[in-house]
Order: sequence, then structure tokens, then C-alpha cells
Amino acid sequence: MNNKVVFPALLLSSSCLLVACGGGGGSSSSSSPSTSVAAADRTVVGTVDGFGSVIVDGVHYSSTDTAFEINDQVGVESQLRVGQRVVVQGSDDGVEGVATRISYDADIRGPVVSVDAAAGTLVILGQTVLTDAMTVYRGVSLDTISVGQYLEVSGIRDGAGNLLASFIEVESETEIELRGTISSLNEANNTFSINGLQVDYSSVITLELDEIALANGMLVEVEGELSSDVLVAAKIEQEDMYHDYDGDIKLYGVISALDSDAGVMTVGGTEVLFSNSTKFDDGSVSDLSLNAKVKVEGEFNASGQLVAQEIDFEARVKLELEGPVTALGDGTISVMGITATVDTRTRVRDERDDEYYFNLSSISTGDYVELRLTIESDGTFRALKLEREDDEGEVKITAPVESIDASAGTVTMLGITVDTSALVGLDLSLLQNGTYLEVEGTFDGSIVFATDGEEDDEYEDHDGDSEGHDDD
Repeated sequence: MNNKVVFPALLLSSSCLLVACGGGGGSSSSSSPSTSVAAADRTVVGTVDGFGSVIVDGVHYSSTDTAFEINDQVGVESQLRVGQRVVVQGSDDGVEGVATRISYDADIRGPVVSVDAAAGTLVILGQTVLTDAMTVYRGVSLDTISVGQYLEVSGIRDGAGNLLASFIEVESETEIELRGTISSLNEANNTFSINGLQVDYSSVITLELDEIALANGMLVEVEGELSSDVLVAAKIEQEDMYHDYDGDIKLYGVISALDSDAGVMTVGGTEVLFSNSTKFDDGSVSDLSLNAKVKVEGEFNASGQLVAQEIDFEARVKLELEGPVTALGDGTISVMGITATVDTRTRVRDERDDEYYFNLSSISTGDYVELRLTIESDGTFRALKLEREDDEGEVKITAPVESIDASAGTVTMLGITVDTSALVGLDLSLLQNGTYLEVEGTFDGSIVFATDGEEDDEYEDHDGDSEGHDDD
């Protein structure tokens, strides 16, 4: 974050707000595939996937001499958590890197107003929070979140302004904080809105702005107190829009606006330009769509637009497995005989023991794990998310049905026979191959005896939609 000159806000008027203006432990998992390239200075805006030192979107950053900033305070690496969105400044070659600075700011901190576990949504500070298969929970789960509970949320905004959460944690304090873009600025009343929540800044104490005054479209962080569904601001800080950073930048986010004909889109609040010279990986220009998750690499032009040199499409979760580990290999893990690759792109977390520097080498055969998998072009499986959990005594599969034997009361999923005879309400005669099922039950080494199950369209293809309950 740029240094700012900060003064208490002592003078407010109906026309403007007078402010001061400032200047601008190692992992044993396999690395992601890469060709050898020279390390380049760049800024990366992405998600923490693991530690040892800090792994962000598949790149392993040495953090020996890194300066950390956590929620606007000088921090240390151990305060970071898997799933949090961070800004990394340093250099990397696409696989390994050196971080000179890593900063993290929560997007929302406040009390839950409502929660819909079935839909995977909750509302905090007037903001709709979406969860999906890649969301990391700490101290809470979607099923245990309750109204009034204070949470910290980190994530990315979609085209509707909803926050797609990559990280949710229970807060021990009752602080109120919201990051977002100013709209409906009313200088006469000293109010503005952030995605529908009204902010009253008439009694603000501290302002940290780079510009001369607040303005619509400005990204800010607001701290204060709630009063009748209005956020009464005590502190407002202008947040960087990334174009303040020099040189190459990698930006991971959701396409929130798109004009394919004009070759322009918005990702993470940043206007991105693309053209015939832009390289596309794992897709093409025709795959660009509202709410698609992408990684954009390029440089900013003089107008503050990110000129995309390369655009990658984020792999989507297609399968889900939970159960005891049956085998471990060099960069691989097997559950119920299904083997998946684990590398630095895998988001790893130890929920069972809360081991901070957790990776594949921390796991033993028999450990209970939760896997979120994607399917590679060669048909193999790669783990996008790996969590070690307490053994629940059951297994879980979410996958498409491959074959059906209605007379025997069984289906096949991922080559595993699932006995559904105990399931009430699942009519196999109406089921079709390719339909996604979510089943839970016991595994005897060859057959899963389902005790609970239902059709599940969470991972079916929905072009242009984000993965999860609102279809990563």
C-alpha cells in the first residue's frame, strides 16, 4: 500500500471533505508445470494456497526477508491463513519467487445478518457473501454459522457485487470493517454507499486518501459502527487499485464486466484490455464471460488500464472425495483408490491438527481428508483443494454417474460401486448416466454403502458461471 500523509478529519463541508494527499519450512509437493524462465519483478494479487514459506496461486515465495502488513498493521507470516487474498510484491519465475512485501486486508468484518446454508450464502453488512467448493473455513463451517456471529471474510467481487468468499473465519472481536467501491456519493449529506450499504462519514475521525476528496468509483476501506443498518465511519482509507504498482502484474479475479467487441473487461475492480496479441491458456477469447475466474498478466498503461499479455482460465472443481487416505506417492494422494496429483497449485490446510506448515508430506495413510478435484485434459485428476479433517467414520463422493444397475440397486461413480438400496427417494429407474450424485456412507474397500444421497448439480457445467453454490 502506498504511503499516505494522514491527518484527523477536522473539517467537513457540504461540498467536499478536506484531506491530506499522499504519494502515490519447505513444501514437499510437486511444483506446477512450467518452462524455465528468468525471474521477473512483479506484483501478484492472489490467494494463499499454503505455507513453507508462502505459496500464492501456485508460486512458492521465499519470505525470509519479507515485510508483512496484516489488516493495516505491521505483521508476521504466521498471521496469514490459507484462502486469504493477498498482494505480493517481489519477483518470481512462475514457480519460485522472493517476496519483498505481502499485504492482507479483510474484505468484510462484521455480524451475520442471515445465512442460507442450502444455497451457500450469507449476508454481512448488507453484502451478500457466496461460498463455493474452494472456500476455506476457520473456526466455523457453513452449517454452523449463526445470525449475530462476527466473521472475517476475504474474497473477490462478482459481476453483481456479491463477495465470493475464499476465506471465512470466526472473529473474537466485534470490529466493523468493509472494503468496496464508493457509489451514490452525496457530499451534502456526507454519505455514500458500498454495494447497497449506506455509509455516513459526517463524524469520521481519520481519513487516508491519495486523491483530493472522496469520489464515486474509489476503492475504500471503512471502519466504524453500525447504527440502524447504516455504517457510521470512524476511519476511511483509500485502497490501492493496483495500477499504482510499477512493472508486471498478475491479477487473479472474477470478470465483473465484459465488452468483448471493445476488448475490455473488469477484473477485481481493474479495467483490463485484451486484443489479438493477448495469449490465452486453457481457453480462448470466446470463453471470456461474466463471472468467469481468470488470471491476467500484463502491465498498466498511462490511463491505468491493465494491458493483458496473457489470460489464463482458472481450473474448476469437478469432483469431490472425502475419506481415509489409501495410498501416497511422489506428489500424489489416493482416496478409495482414486489417485490425484497434489502440487503447489493445491490449496492445502490442516483442519484436524491446525498444523501451519502443512503439505503432502504431513499426511499419513489412514488420515481422513477432503479433496476437491479437477479433471486434466489427459483424464487424470488434480487436487485443487486438500484438507485434513477429523475422521467422521464415513466417506463421501460427489461425481457423475457412470453406470446404473436398477435391479441391483447400485450405481458406479469414478469406477466405485455404490449401493443405494438404503436410500429412500432415489429412483434409479429415473436416473441417467452423467447425472451428478452426492453420496455419503461406509466403504468396505470395494463398495460404498450409501446412507445418504441426492442429485447435485453443483459441479455440472454452467458456462460463464463461477463454480459453487452460485455456479471455482
